[in-house]
Amino acid sequence: MASSFSVDDLPPNENERLSQIRARKKQLLGEIQHLQDELVKTNEKIDSLSGTSNSQSNKGKARELAKKKFNENQRQGLRELVKAGLVNGSAEDIANFFLTCDGIKKSAIGDFLGEKDEFNLEVLQHFVRLQPLRSLPLVQAMRGFLSRFRLPGESQQIERIMEYFSGHYHIQNPGIFEHQDNCYTLCYAIIMLNTSLHNPSVKERMSLDNFLNITNSLNLPPALVTDIYNSIRSEAFKFPDDNLQEHFSAALFQQSEKQGWLEKQGSRYKTWNRRWFLLANRCLYYFESPSSREPKGIIPLENIRVRVLDQEIDTIRRSHVFELYSPNTEVIKACKQSGEGRLLEGQHSTYRISAPNREEMHSWVSAIQRSINKDQHIEDVLEQRRRRIASGGSIVGKSSAEQQQNPVDVSGSLLIPLRGGGD
Repeated sequence: MASSFSVDDLPPNENERLSQIRARKKQLLGEIQHLQDELVKTNEKIDSLSGTSNSQSNKGKARELAKKKFNENQRQGLRELVKAGLVNGSAEDIANFFLTCDGIKKSAIGDFLGEKDEFNLEVLQHFVRLQPLRSLPLVQAMRGFLSRFRLPGESQQIERIMEYFSGHYHIQNPGIFEHQDNCYTLCYAIIMLNTSLHNPSVKERMSLDNFLNITNSLNLPPALVTDIYNSIRSEAFKFPDDNLQEHFSAALFQQSEKQGWLEKQGSRYKTWNRRWFLLANRCLYYFESPSSREPKGIIPLENIRVRVLDQEIDTIRRSHVFELYSPNTEVIKACKQSGEGRLLEGQHSTYRISAPNREEMHSWVSAIQRSINKDQHIEDVLEQRRRRIASGGSIVGKSSAEQQQNPVDVSGSLLIPLRGGGD
């Protein structure tokens, strides 16, 4: 009969060894449980981040659809803007949105401001009050104001808009006009003068004498009226053209060498913002979204270098980051739009940009490098030409084989004009 085994029968050294094994087993089981708990938390975090990304994407689509709806129908579109969180529904917030938004047609803004509904007039009042008019000559103030939207065509709408503008100008510049009505009359006369002098369908142009007679009852110095006439005659009001802007934007996107979503680090607060980047014409543009008509910033690639950053960036641990930098200057020559829509000079010493994955990062770096090299090749060819001319040589008579050795792309670049006045 086999004898039963007991731990007590083990020698002291083996008994101690068994105790160590049991303790180690318990420790390993605890570590395994901890890893399993961490894995569950990590998966939950990944699911949460994925949900946040999808939520942000859906929110962005809703906002773009709301803007499109407003461009088509202002009354219905306004409700969609509120629903999408672009405005809170107050007249002041809507007026500020009109001055700083991207993707809203200037003609749609003008149509909304020209309506006589009480709420539209309240928005118009705030819109006008947000204009900096103090100490500005009247024509200069009108040029800035009329560049913010497209003036509607109906005379009653024009009258309402200019009435609010003239009232604000009169308050901001006391002492120029005896009454607000005088300011309004002159503003409307200037609009008519601009039409008379620059509308090709008008056969008889308004003369200076005609303009002096029209404004004679306003008790203004003839020299002031003459200056106004000459200013309008030499330079017409530039009303925003949505179709022209869309043409520029469409042409730029057609010339794109590469485009897609990237994240850009800010210059001051070092936060990361998702932007739609587009590479074209030896410039890197970034937009709020693919449907935006104007870029938030432009980075010319002249004298710029690009490199991959191996280390992860800041506490957010950004990866797949590449960097644009200038080997010759501390600040990269670039421009961007402020929150108010003003055109500002960029303050970046470097541009750090994060791609969604390693493959995209290298694809962007290669595309930017090709654009930089193309620019440098043109400079090399021009330098050779300058040296040849300086030495008395001639480029005429060069063989076709020699010409084909250095093909040059000399297509002109296209820059979308940024609105002055407001990443």
